[in-house]
Amino acid sequence: MISKITRGLVAFLIIISTGQAQELEESYFQLETRKNRSVRMDFEWYNNLVVIPVIVNNSSDTLKFVLDTGVSQTLITGLPNGEEVTLNYVDEIRVAGLGEGESIEAYYSVGNKIAIDQTTGFNQEIVVLKEDIFNFSTLLGTYVHGLIGHSIFNEFIVEIDYNQRWIKFHDPENFANKYNQKRRSRDWTEIPISIQNNKPYVNVELTQFDGSTVELSLLIDSGASHAMSLYYSANDELLLPELRLRSFLGNGLSGEINGYIASANELTLGKYTFKNPISSYPDEEGIRRALVYSSRDGSIGSEILKRFKVFFNYQDSTMLVRPSRYFDDEFSYNKIGIEIATPFPTIKLYEVSYVRPGSVADEGGINAGDFITEIDGKSSSSYTLNEALDLFYRNQSNRLRLKLVRRDSTFRKELRFENELISN
Repeated sequence: MISKITRGLVAFLIIISTGQAQELEESYFQLETRKNRSVRMDFEWYNNLVVIPVIVNNSSDTLKFVLDTGVSQTLITGLPNGEEVTLNYVDEIRVAGLGEGESIEAYYSVGNKIAIDQTTGFNQEIVVLKEDIFNFSTLLGTYVHGLIGHSIFNEFIVEIDYNQRWIKFHDPENFANKYNQKRRSRDWTEIPISIQNNKPYVNVELTQFDGSTVELSLLIDSGASHAMSLYYSANDELLLPELRLRSFLGNGLSGEINGYIASANELTLGKYTFKNPISSYPDEEGIRRALVYSSRDGSIGSEILKRFKVFFNYQDSTMLVRPSRYFDDEFSYNKIGIEIATPFPTIKLYEVSYVRPGSVADEGGINAGDFITEIDGKSSSSYTLNEALDLFYRNQSNRLRLKLVRRDSTFRKELRFENELISN
């Protein structure tokens, strides 16, 4: 079965064990521009995730990494298209993270050079999974090879424009005056953050379905496409909503994460309040390692972050936000109940990778492994994976017509959208 990432939870908590430690030189990134002040680059955007080009140790193949505030170490998840990468000083280790399973085998490498446009990192640590357990490429519809986070955000003031799809890395010293001007401006809102174990956290207020409010500390996770994940099993004040759907939420380093999907009523971040954000509520078994190594109450992901233009300033423990054109978008979830992936990232061939039990798709007889050849009367090859997925979340007609292939048979289904998170 192809693992699920779509609008769901793919969580990373890397715990390294065994292997021989290397004497590490100080790692750092530097700008390679003429005045070494800022670098601006366009990014690719797949399923709310920022994807940037990365070259490791001058290798001939350019890799694609998700820019992920939720990872403390650079991670190569797989080389799905036969890419070749040279690594320095490699040890075999085991890594563990979120999920219901155990640790997995990986390689740990130090002393590496990482190039991102006109930005270069030296003496970088890289973890390489022996097995591509996430299948990012099939789930995002393009070749994706890993994640990078703290090593970038710790060195620069990072500016992300989700609307125009560009990112800037600013030298903190040279950009300090401009940053301070923006934080005093009425156009921007300053929100305090804290950096714990190389990851950013923010305090929010959640209004629950019974009217109660609770203060939460949430990981800021730009590598998660969802709006929120709330650890109700770890905080007695967090209530599991009565209207909820049982679902497979995604994969962590240590296997599957299961739980519930529900509307969280209201979320307040700084001076901004969001109505009815969709949240996942993972089971305790899938997040047990996160509960040991941090005191967080969950996370906010890119479905929230994309609603702003944002500056991350780890050195100053702040971020600045300004609403983007996505700010007032309705929060949604997959009401049809199917997720799709592409077995071949360069070919627009879409396979049903997951069917939520009890969903419209499940009751309509659609199975994991079915192939979709038409969507609303158009060939599925006329849609990108992102476009096809959006139809499952934000279809305006309240119905979806599909043509599917199962082994040697072809059949059609008309599915009507049902919001199971609203009481009748």
